[in-house]
Amino acid sequence: MIGYRVTKAQLESLIEAESPGWLQKAALRTAGFRQKNCYEESSTIWSDVKAVFMCLQGDCKCAYCERKLESIDFGKIEQDVEHFRPKGRIRAWRLPKALKELGIKATAVPDEDRGYFLLPYHPFNYSAACKPCNTLLKKDYFPIAGEYDLTGDDPAQLHVKERPLLVCPVGDFDDAPEDLIRFYGVSPQAVAQGGYDRERALVTIEFFKLDDEAKRKNLLRERAIVIIALYPQLEKLADGATGGAKVEAQQLVDGFTSPKSAHTNCARSFSDLFRKNRAEAKAVCDRAFQLIISIS
Repeated sequence: MIGYRVTKAQLESLIEAESPGWLQKAALRTAGFRQKNCYEESSTIWSDVKAVFMCLQGDCKCAYCERKLESIDFGKIEQDVEHFRPKGRIRAWRLPKALKELGIKATAVPDEDRGYFLLPYHPFNYSAACKPCNTLLKKDYFPIAGEYDLTGDDPAQLHVKERPLLVCPVGDFDDAPEDLIRFYGVSPQAVAQGGYDRERALVTIEFFKLDDEAKRKNLLRERAIVIIALYPQLEKLADGATGGAKVEAQQLVDGFTSPKSAHTNCARSFSDLFRKNRAEAKAVCDRAFQLIISIS
């Protein structure tokens, strides 16, 4: 994961440009939910702004796994508008044994037939996510370490009170995902050695199966390909390439580590490792090569 830092005003400007009048419609619908004290409607309009989030997220990347999907013209069917906080009843996510053994705890979900009924149309409650991350994994789960507040209407304020155990990639109110999760080779790892930051990093990794070679083998394979392609370019630059070779190598490194590329966090983490310890980076690259062979 990487963060897509944007203010609420900036995001609303992008939405209005994509779908004029959408914000007003959203406000009217939210007022209706407030009056009913629950989320209830016969049709939805969030798909009208899906393209905004697809563009914002590195030109059509999944917000959570960083897979690069098709362009807006052909990619809308591949991505969902994902509600970070569920609009309907929240389901209890079963904390895996390995996380429990680390002392991580999740607050019991409210016994209510409603979710965050004032947030179905809040721009900071959206991202664009691939079908595996949203439909199969995220569903209506939302584990937190703090206190649930289903009546909240401001994700930034709720963040402080609820202490989500998942990292929100879109907005300017949560920690940058790269400050919490980095990669060692193809494997995501928590940056912090302890505390809440470590807990939410580990939960996010497990929740979206970001390090599950059996269930998400193609995800790990794609990261391995990035590492194998990136290593020789870093090597050229470190060995003093000049002229066109240097320019080409730098362009490729910049491309792989760009927020518009697939698996940016993995590429940036590997580049950092190369600069700190070239021999270790070579060993990581060799393991990436073996991974490609083993799961091809």
